[in-house]
Amino acid sequence: MTSAFVRALDLASGFETAATAEAVGRQFIAAIRPLGARTLFAGSFPILPEWRLDDIVAGRRVLAQFAAPGWIEGYSQRGLDRKNPVIFAPLRRTGSFRWSAPGFADLDNWAGLGLCREMGIEDGLAVPCHGPGGRVGVISIGFERFDLDPPDRRAVGLAAGMAFERMQALAPPAAAARAGLTPRERDCLAFVAEGLSDADIAGRLGISPVTAHAHVENAKRKLGARTRAQAVARLHIGRWL
Repeated sequence: MTSAFVRALDLASGFETAATAEAVGRQFIAAIRPLGARTLFAGSFPILPEWRLDDIVAGRRVLAQFAAPGWIEGYSQRGLDRKNPVIFAPLRRTGSFRWSAPGFADLDNWAGLGLCREMGIEDGLAVPCHGPGGRVGVISIGFERFDLDPPDRRAVGLAAGMAFERMQALAPPAAAARAGLTPRERDCLAFVAEGLSDADIAGRLGISPVTAHAHVENAKRKLGARTRAQAVARLHIGRWL
């Protein structure tokens, strides 16, 4: 009997020759299509000291996405991008899980399952991809039928981890996204780069100096910078510790 690891290597064959993160995702979903896979999302989110949904959503990074026709439109119209426990659960979990798995309270009655089934997706598998850099990733796969036996499920999970690592290696630098900066924090750092004070930034953005200062300090913290100048430099060259 072929081991799950050998099966995973078979599913992952070709990843090293892919030139882009999207190409890796395309190869992966093609490899698991015979198992019923029809959709794939691969992306990452910032790990923040406090649970702030706006910051997490603003800091997300999509590496590859292949959706059923009408899925993205329906997803947006129903506001599921901000209410998707399948995507955000990996921020708190390490093991792969089925979208409809019992025992996960935040998956109960998730509206996205209804939308999936309207579009012929019976269920899915989410694979958390944890790693360094203050971010957590996930590959979420939708299946038109979900009848994976345990070895195939393990193989798909292992191959998903391999795919994610390759995608990360191929994805272009994106310091602001990878550090989890909000649009307002990026704006404030841009003004810092111009030499503006907190009061000047506040005047430009129509906010209070205290709020402007807080945005800059949050950006420094996320980038691991000790000074305002260092934060600007790390944002510019896509480097942080």
